[in-house]
Amino acid sequence: MPIIPMKQTITVTKAGKLDGWAAPTPGEEITYKARVTEETNVVTNKLGEEAVAKLRITLDKLADISYDDVITYTNELDVTVTKKPLSIVPKRMLNGRAIVTEVFV
Repeated sequence: MPIIPMKQTITVTKAGKLDGWAAPTPGEEITYKARVTEETNVVTNKLGEEAVAKLRITLDKLADISYDDVITYTNELDVTVTKKPLSIVPKRMLNGRAIVTEVFV
């Protein structure tokens, strides 16, 4: 059971195999229950640079999300955001277990 309510859903399209031009093709789609907060944050991306994120997605435990995946979220007003993650941050308890994963998009 998650520690916060997970009322929204996101769809994660996993990165598939590389095509002839070294670009990943779409793989399987996985739907997660999540807590999505639409806010503007300045985060550090995987290259160590500052980037501006529009969504903070909180997932239960350690979610299987990588930087090559594409996340799709549709809010209550039918506004759809489809982007790759800018930052993936697992939050851990004192015993080392991940309790939530924050993904900034």
